[in-house]
Amino acid sequence: MSYKELANQIIDQIGGKDNVIRAWHCVTRLRFHVKDEQKVDLTKVKEISGVMGAQFQNGQLQIIIGNKVSDAFKEIEAIVGVQDKEEVQDNQKGPLSRFLDMISGVFSPVIPAIAGAGMMKGLLALLQVLGWISEESDAFQVLTIISNAAFYFLPFLLAISAAKRFKVSEYLSIAIAGALLYPTITAGVASGESGLGFLGMPIPFIDYSSTVIPVILMVWVLSYVYRFIEKIVPGALRIVLTPTLVFLLMIPFTLIVAGPIGFVIGDYVGIGVGWLYENGGAIAGLLVGGLLPLFIVTGMHYGFAPIILQNMTKNGFDPFILPLNLVNSLAQSGAAFAVAIKTKNKKFKAIAVSSGVSALLGVTEPAVFGVSLKLKRPLYASMIAGGISGGFALYFGVKCFGFVAQGLEAFPVYIDPADGMNLVYAAISILIAFVISFILTWILGFEDVPVDDKSVATEKQTTESKKEQSSAQDVMSSGVVNSPLKGTFTPLEEVPDKTFSEEVIGTTVAIEPTDNKIVAPFDGTVAMLYPTKHAIGLKSDTGVEVLIHIGLETVNLDGKYFDVQVSQGDTIAKGQELVAFDRESIRAEGYNIVTLIVVTNSDQFTTTEKVHFDKNQLIETTAEIIQTKK
Repeated sequence: MSYKELANQIIDQIGGKDNVIRAWHCVTRLRFHVKDEQKVDLTKVKEISGVMGAQFQNGQLQIIIGNKVSDAFKEIEAIVGVQDKEEVQDNQKGPLSRFLDMISGVFSPVIPAIAGAGMMKGLLALLQVLGWISEESDAFQVLTIISNAAFYFLPFLLAISAAKRFKVSEYLSIAIAGALLYPTITAGVASGESGLGFLGMPIPFIDYSSTVIPVILMVWVLSYVYRFIEKIVPGALRIVLTPTLVFLLMIPFTLIVAGPIGFVIGDYVGIGVGWLYENGGAIAGLLVGGLLPLFIVTGMHYGFAPIILQNMTKNGFDPFILPLNLVNSLAQSGAAFAVAIKTKNKKFKAIAVSSGVSALLGVTEPAVFGVSLKLKRPLYASMIAGGISGGFALYFGVKCFGFVAQGLEAFPVYIDPADGMNLVYAAISILIAFVISFILTWILGFEDVPVDDKSVATEKQTTESKKEQSSAQDVMSSGVVNSPLKGTFTPLEEVPDKTFSEEVIGTTVAIEPTDNKIVAPFDGTVAMLYPTKHAIGLKSDTGVEVLIHIGLETVNLDGKYFDVQVSQGDTIAKGQELVAFDRESIRAEGYNIVTLIVVTNSDQFTTTEKVHFDKNQLIETTAEIIQTKK
């Protein structure tokens, strides 16, 4: 049966595509949220060729497909349409995470526009410093328009991206945002008048150019108002009546409530940051600069975008967040290059070099996640360097005049025509960051990633001896799966998931972890990594395919508490650490942490035998748990 036929049969037996709210998949299962569970015929679903099992669990319909689940899901998605995975995942996150995701989702699409405008500001400042352009010239006026337009009309840009984020009409959002920059409002601001009145309520004249919070607040409210009006207006009248009612409600609301409140909030955010900058000085730089890598790891750095734009709007420059981002980029680069020189692993050396170059250009995530966080000590070194250089930058009042990627290419936006030392202090601060981070990483050292290139040797005889020994061991361990973790044996009948307890997808062993790491149970390769990091698929050199599934329903954690140490396609050696996880935190979230080791191609062997263990017997990673024979 083709996957298209399989998908069609599944959809038919679960009530049709109209009964599907959302579809997604994990390592072995198709997962659905359905409108009416009574329309799902589990018995018939289980009878479909290619389906290994089906069940309702934790409000989800789960259909077990096995290793080829992604192929089946492509056909499922073609039938039911692209599902809003982001929305469901958001519901599983805390308020702070949802807020930061919202900020990131709104600002990310507009960054190219404001980055381009910001770089233009830097180039214009450079032309002034060099004396190549006069402020009275037409060319200066045109270049000023180019550098300011995106910032002035930022409410329009944010209206579009916010509308996409909150799933409401982009055109209605822009039209309502237009009220904030309507000539009557801007002329009133210029004249110094107090404002207008509407139904006894005041509409203050406020300069909304370059503002952030008012338009985001407006579009958020619009998303609810629009859906409410759509429900009460008859279908035949919606095309005319819906936008009319939306404008009548939302434009006064925006001018009377959302705009002024958002402006005040933004103003106080700016005041708070200004107070921290004025009173904290070098201490503020030391603290925020040192903690910035942790903000990146948690995603909290996205929350800085409104603060940066508020500073740009109010002062014409940012004296706080962007300079600290600049020194953090160079600190991450210094740590990555130190690792690149010191590591003996050729593959990891290449990763460190590429991430170091990326950090030089202001893209720090590869260095943070791929190098520093992975090795820990380089992260500490970069945090210390970021704190020291951040304190230096804020002590000498380094200012950034453009919202651009904070790497070496950002130098033009640190040119201040009124203060030539601003660029000098910026250069010194990044030099401090790079050098200190590099030296500290070198001194502190790190636990190197295991070398997997066995062709490198210092003595030929030793190498040949090791190869012969390794070859002999491979023969002896042919078809053997060692325990990938330390823990206690759990009988399958005590595993509350029929897919595993009934060995639906293959011979299965269950182990309750007493440690926080998964190691390779044999020599082989990483066949599959799931984005949520809770499971990993391996294939041994002798052809045994194994799925290691950490915990039950831990897919819902979306990678939280898991740290994968390898990449898909990597060659692995028996005993090599593959995944680190925090079992206590996972338990605290309410998840069963029992780990399942499944031979997913059991049917390809004549026998697949499990080694006998007593209940709760301690199993070491050196213990054989499954033996296969062809």
